[in-house]
Amino acid sequence: MRTYPDCIPCLVRQALDALRMVGADDEVTCRAMKRVLAEAAEFEMSKSPPEMARNTHRIIREETGNPDPYLKIKKHSTGEALKLEGMVRGKIANSDNPLRSAVRFAIAGNVMDFAIFQWCKDRFMARLDEALHKEIDEDAMREFEFAVEKAGTILYLADNTGETVFDRLLLELLSGRELIYAVKSAPAINDALREDAIEAGIDKYARIVENGWDAPGTVLDRCSPEFLEIYRTADMVISKGQGNFESLGEIDREVFFLTQIKCQVIARDLKGEIGDWVILHSVPTA
Repeated sequence: MRTYPDCIPCLVRQALDALRMVGADDEVTCRAMKRVLAEAAEFEMSKSPPEMARNTHRIIREETGNPDPYLKIKKHSTGEALKLEGMVRGKIANSDNPLRSAVRFAIAGNVMDFAIFQWCKDRFMARLDEALHKEIDEDAMREFEFAVEKAGTILYLADNTGETVFDRLLLELLSGRELIYAVKSAPAINDALREDAIEAGIDKYARIVENGWDAPGTVLDRCSPEFLEIYRTADMVISKGQGNFESLGEIDREVFFLTQIKCQVIARDLKGEIGDWVILHSVPTA
């Protein structure tokens, strides 16, 4: 997916929010924001929004001297999700279709996107409360179930730290297959790194691999050869979150996207509304 004009003010706002979050003073903030604006002015719009976001957040790390500005909120979000794990696990186990319910809670967890939202426990709880009855594409859900039944190897592309806990609850129901969970190789907003996935317990159910880059998405021409081999040969690919959708928009293989629509650009692209939950079965066009 290309970057649209609407993406530019969003990424500028992200930069300012991140600088405020780490307590940067006015001098550092002004210097960083000038660099962000200059970078946006020269950005090649044919590239994806996660590639622009990577450049933006690299500037923030450099100017603040903070290698992971979102570390504190990442730890907090994982802690909050773990507190609710037992409650969510019970709802999944007691539902009519645990696999479908686990998919729904995995999508509910995608609200833990701190490039878009600030932390709000009420918002988080509201998404969990509606998980079992939120409108979703049931045809795509059936196709998801069918693909799971056939798959021997499943690659799961991680998105945000915190929602990793709900990813794990879904991975538990996919056991019996070779499960591979792909994270970023270095800090990218609040996207999950290896240590974040381990903190959420992912390593008990899946092999954790790094994708070789630090954009908040999966930019295939920048990923490592090792990751690309897994991506190409897995029987099934599950892609979490908006950033992965933005960077894998024109794909060369079958992918199941699980996300929430959080901006007007994605709403327009998917012919939906902001706040919609998406399970999208995407296949290459001939």
